[in-house]
Amino acid sequence: MRRGRLAAAALGGALLAAGTVLVAAGDAPARFLVVEDPPGPSDAIVVMAGDPGYERTASAAALMRRSGVPVLILTGGEPGPGDSAESLRARAIALGVAPERILVETRSRSTREAVLAVAPLLQERGARAVTLVTSPYHQRRAAAAARRAWPGVVVRSRPASPSSWTPEGWWRDPGRRRTVVTEYLKLLYYGGRGWLATTP
Repeated sequence: MRRGRLAAAALGGALLAAGTVLVAAGDAPARFLVVEDPPGPSDAIVVMAGDPGYERTASAAALMRRSGVPVLILTGGEPGPGDSAESLRARAIALGVAPERILVETRSRSTREAVLAVAPLLQERGARAVTLVTSPYHQRRAAAAARRAWPGVVVRSRPASPSSWTPEGWWRDPGRRRTVVTEYLKLLYYGGRGWLATTP
């Protein structure tokens, strides 16, 4: 029990310290998290779960309609709207994506698990280029994790747009402040575990 309290205190201290450093840099730390690549041909669009407002799914569905990408891959093994691949699938179909063009993986509970679960789906289809859709703040980590898990596949970042999250003035809002600080801690953790590609 004492060990748990010490761990919680250490985490709280790390969050406070990280937040103080990041806030001092203005909008730049939040902008760094956002990565958007030029559009290009893709063999699949992959949507990361954690999409309670379905911004990621809506952006991917719109891209499917205008780009002719053959398959939409939805991730997520957590229960609940936006966290389960099945909930994303239902929304994508409601937005006009044909059911036969949708694949799901329903086991993942983290970004790392999602990109690993999607890898065999891409291999089966011989995918050489993929468009990855997630929230703007999540795009840098998700894309780097995908490149690490999908060697030989070109990963094109496509942040959800419009998005309720924006980098401007992020430190003024407690929710956005927590999101940015947490994302930096996750980047450090993923990098330390060797789960991120070191080159684009």
